[in-house]
Amino acid sequence: MIPEEKTQGISTLEGVTLTSINGQQFRLAGQFTEKPILFVFWSTTCGSCIEEIPFVTKLHESFKDKITIIGIHPNFSLKKVQKFIRKYKPAIPYMIAVDSQDSLTNTYNVSILPRTVLVDRSGKVLYDHLGYVPEKEKEVTDAINSFAIKL
Repeated sequence: MIPEEKTQGISTLEGVTLTSINGQQFRLAGQFTEKPILFVFWSTTCGSCIEEIPFVTKLHESFKDKITIIGIHPNFSLKKVQKFIRKYKPAIPYMIAVDSQDSLTNTYNVSILPRTVLVDRSGKVLYDHLGYVPEKEKEVTDAINSFAIKL
C-alpha cells in the first residue's frame, strides 16, 4: 500500500489524456468512474511485464463486472506497442493505452515496472503492488477481491 499522503487520484486527472491502442486520444477523468480501475503499468521491453499478461487476463475475466482494467504503457512508440499487441497471442482482452505524456505514470510515481494500482471511483488508491512473480498471484487476487466486494 502507498502511504496516504503520497496518493493522488482520478479527481486530479482532469488533464490526463491517454492514447488507445487504436491511436485515439481520450481523457481518463469522467470516463471510467462507474467502478474501480486497476491500472497495470507495463512495457513491451519488460520481461516480467510480459510474463504477467496471462495473470492480468485472468483478473480481467474474474473481475470484469466489478473493476475496469487498463494496461498503461508509459510514453513509448504507439506503433511499437501496436505491433506487440498484434503479435501477442492469445489476444489481450482488457484495454491497453499509452501514457504518451507520462501524466498518469507521474501521478502514481511509477518508476519500476510492472506495477499494479487499484483506485476506487473517487481516485483513492486502495491497493498498490510492485513487480510480478507467479507465487504472489493469490495474494494480489485476494487483495483485489477484498476491495471489489466492498465497492
